[in-house]
Amino acid sequence: IGIANKAVNVLNNYMIVYLSMMVRTGKTLTSLETAKLYGARNVLFLTKLKAISSIQNDYNDFGYEFKITIVNNESIHKIDDNFDFIISDEHHRNGAFPKPNKATVIIKQKYSHLPMIFLSGTPHPESYSQIYHQFWVSDYSPFYDYKNFYKWASIFVNVQQKFLGYAKVNDYSNAKYELIKPIIDKY
Repeated sequence: IGIANKAVNVLNNYMIVYLSMMVRTGKTLTSLETAKLYGARNVLFLTKLKAISSIQNDYNDFGYEFKITIVNNESIHKIDDNFDFIISDEHHRNGAFPKPNKATVIIKQKYSHLPMIFLSGTPHPESYSQIYHQFWVSDYSPFYDYKNFYKWASIFVNVQQKFLGYAKVNDYSNAKYELIKPIIDKY
């Protein structure tokens, strides 16, 4: 409950909280408890298909009373309800760069105005550049002033050239950790 209380404080201040916790340490229960303490009434929980039944069982076992809809990211386009809170499990899946994936775009289009909990054991598994679109889904992103990844990258990434066969392309994987970390630590 201590982490959930802290998470509510972060949500109250920033509308986003990122629970970056190790595997099997209670991210799901912490997020459900946070939603309850925050006062959520209708929660959309985005996760992997394999995790849906486990999350539903946790929700049922702990007697939460808010309404919950649990779906995998690939089915988000089928969902149409009046949610007031979003929990995004394995949120690092929304960290594609330089272009966001389809599910990430839909999350932003439909739910960017809502309070959000991001869950991941590995928020940036390959590069800190993966952080941009993870926060981009929210209107409350600390990077809101950077309307796209390329504008963000011009400040937060050491862009390098890479040769792929016959073509030269920009490599955006060398993010400036020392600039990004202080900004996202408060979340």
